[in-house]
Amino acid sequence: MGSSRRRATAVRRLLVAAVFAMQLAVAAPSSAVPPLRLERLTFVATHEAAAEIRVQADSAVIDDAANKAQLERVDAEWADAVGRPSLRVRCDRGELDLETNDLLASGNVHGQLADGRRFVAPTLRYDRTRDLAYTREPVEILEGAGRVLRGGGLEYHVKDRKLRLTSGAKVEERGTQ
Repeated sequence: MGSSRRRATAVRRLLVAAVFAMQLAVAAPSSAVPPLRLERLTFVATHEAAAEIRVQADSAVIDDAANKAQLERVDAEWADAVGRPSLRVRCDRGELDLETNDLLASGNVHGQLADGRRFVAPTLRYDRTRDLAYTREPVEILEGAGRVLRGGGLEYHVKDRKLRLTSGAKVEERGTQ
């Protein structure tokens, strides 16, 4: 019973947080309760009256049975420990866990760290329990004019704004022409 309540609460929060015009339509049924399709939505998770994560998507399919939202054209932002912007990610697709607020970003993932550095990766996962955004796939971090950091992955601690490149990090200096 508690699991059903948590799912219902998560879906209700998502529906209430949709601040753009929404169009509800029933998607193809995959279980007893058909998934909902939402257009132009904003999901906000708060902690002590401060926005901790904000996820906007052009569209979402909410699967109550799986307690997940499948997102298209995603723009997500996380705040640090004092509420300042820490990480922003844009991608083609996302999967948001409505119970944990974990997010898997995939397809053309572009991000910006609190210090202004930008990165590109195939995927990025956010684990809310650890306040950690990470990927185990190749990543490029653009540092100013002509400097690129490459690694086999990255870990970014959202609350304290600490970045670590993983497996085989190297620096490239590109000449200006």
